[in-house]
Amino acid sequence: MQERTQKLLKEIIELYIKTAKPIGSKCLADSKNFKVSPATIRNEMMELEKAGFVVQPHTSAGRVPTALGYRYYLDNLLDVKSVDKKEHTELASTYDEDLRDLAKLLVDKTDLAIIVGQAPNDLYFTGLFNLFSQPEFEDLQLVLSMSQVVDSLEKAMADIYHKIKEPTILLGEENPFSEYCSVAITFLPSGQLLAIVGPLRMDYNKALGLLEEITDNYNK
Repeated sequence: MQERTQKLLKEIIELYIKTAKPIGSKCLADSKNFKVSPATIRNEMMELEKAGFVVQPHTSAGRVPTALGYRYYLDNLLDVKSVDKKEHTELASTYDEDLRDLAKLLVDKTDLAIIVGQAPNDLYFTGLFNLFSQPEFEDLQLVLSMSQVVDSLEKAMADIYHKIKEPTILLGEENPFSEYCSVAITFLPSGQLLAIVGPLRMDYNKALGLLEEITDNYNK
């Protein structure tokens, strides 16, 4: 993929993560990050769509990223930023407490759902209200599909429990929880799994930054 096309895909994804609205060529041209016309941007967006990285949900709408687009972004375009000193201190204050205290702090930090796996069949989750408050879940069918995730949580966790070794993103068909959501997950030095569950439009930079910080420092 050419550098400008990569930059365009990155901008579409990061704007969509922020706004939850389809991204149009005028919006991208107005961002001042591209010194080309809206028509040129439209042509490149069409190429991204043909390649399967974005999709146009309605004829008159802009584009939204696909699972393939997010995967390319994660593998090639995302530079994960470390947490700041304040967040480092807040996270560290929970490390000597029950892991559920850390989970509740992460709910506040991410506005998403958190799963703690003490063992494949010993799970704790919190923040489901936050998850279902995301704009994507205004679609009742999507809510029903995600509700099935809760019912099959133990099986999904058992399938991946001993496969996760470091902070990882699971999305689309690779996600055993549901193709309609993303999971940022890590294996802690203490032997538990910690997962952040959100829509495909998750703030991956924040989620991975938090999990990398926790993985590097929890129980050390």
